[in-house]
Amino acid sequence: MRLAIIHYHLRKGGVTRVISSALEALGDQVEASVVLSSTESEEALPCSVGVIPPLAYDDQATTEKADALYQAVRETARQHLGGDPDVWHIHNHSLGKNACFPEVLRRLIDDGARVLLQIHDFAEDGRPGNYKTRQKPYEDGTFSDADKALYPVAPQIGYAVLNGRDLAILKSAGIPESNLFWLPNAVSIPDFSDEEMKRERHPDEVPLILYPTRAIRRKNVGELLLLAATNPGYRFATTLSPKNPQWTPIHDDWAALAKELNLPVEFALGEQAGHTYASLISEAHAMVSTSVGEGFGLAFLEPWLLGKPVTGRDLPEVTGDFKENGIHLPDLYPEWQIPCSLFDVTGFKERFIQCLNAIYTAYGRSLKSDLLEDVWNELISNDTVDFSCLDETAQAEAIRAVCASNESLVTSPVNMDALDQSVISSNSQRIRENYGLDHYGKSLAEIYQTLGQAKPAKAGSVNADLVLNAFLDPSRLRMLRS
Repeated sequence: MRLAIIHYHLRKGGVTRVISSALEALGDQVEASVVLSSTESEEALPCSVGVIPPLAYDDQATTEKADALYQAVRETARQHLGGDPDVWHIHNHSLGKNACFPEVLRRLIDDGARVLLQIHDFAEDGRPGNYKTRQKPYEDGTFSDADKALYPVAPQIGYAVLNGRDLAILKSAGIPESNLFWLPNAVSIPDFSDEEMKRERHPDEVPLILYPTRAIRRKNVGELLLLAATNPGYRFATTLSPKNPQWTPIHDDWAALAKELNLPVEFALGEQAGHTYASLISEAHAMVSTSVGEGFGLAFLEPWLLGKPVTGRDLPEVTGDFKENGIHLPDLYPEWQIPCSLFDVTGFKERFIQCLNAIYTAYGRSLKSDLLEDVWNELISNDTVDFSCLDETAQAEAIRAVCASNESLVTSPVNMDALDQSVISSNSQRIRENYGLDHYGKSLAEIYQTLGQAKPAKAGSVNADLVLNAFLDPSRLRMLRS
């Protein structure tokens, strides 16, 4: 089988790591393969790379650019493979990172290409800028038939997604179940040496709860401070600071508040001299995640392979898949209700409604006032609210109130003294069985085989608005993801 993989860039980590793992897992199950991208890879790949500069991020679309990109993609694949690919494996086709690419995909499909569309992220999911870039060429008449370019349907077209939530959304939008494939990322851990993991502990040392993350906004760092305030006898730390300067002020504000309130929380500990990721893992009593949104949810799996329990906020849309595979997550909590008396409710309500309106407006939609009031009433229950539903201003007010009081205003939803260590071994085994490279390679090869054996048919489409509707469900929205 000849395989062509497409992604806009090949920078370290992220999708590049997924591509690298996929090629390693497939091994000799693929006769010839090439990765098409805008640049050479920053990571070693076990196949050739066809460099096509116009595949780079580009928010401007013209028919001339689409023509040139289509020709470049076809010709470069043929040059490297000695003929047309049997399967095109395309990552994030509908994310809006390259305004011409959906049109290129539509033409490939019209040519009868067998295509696997692997969606890691949706433009409809908290990325209105990407969504506008994606939709503009169809709204201004540059291209036509947006639905067919974005969510095409035919027996020879498959969709691979990371979690059950995304699978359900595409199914509800009308993608046939036979064309949908759950393809979670392969999970492996760095090959740390014994020396790297070795660390002497002092008997009086305060145990560390480690948040292995780049602390961007959706990681809900304020909740880490609240955990520190309600779990005396432990210290907490994140590993990395944001790369995107957009999130730096928020990150720095949390660091300043932790210092002001004398909370045992350290930030970007992995970037400080004397610390490595290996040494921090070795030092950690447990790993934590307070994120309000993940695609795959590596943070819920990797720690078990490193011999550490996981605690923090549950994300059922993500962790439900893991639990179905027999992975036990006993120390996650689904919500953390706090009293509304701890923050300025009036001010928060104004910001919440403004934020919700802004999200809908950014996607070209509007919310009726009575629906807004219904959403607010569902948010507040018995004068309490889930801490993750607050914005940073209200979260900081609540944390200040907790720290200023001599009373126990908020109870931690998890007992750090009693984390369940008994499931480490069984979880580690199940993760290796269900998310290891061997399992990933077998699953991916089976998908390719299914698409290769499908009887080709003229492509139809589903209504892309149905995908947007699912992601704009007000009950799913969080200000920390706006």
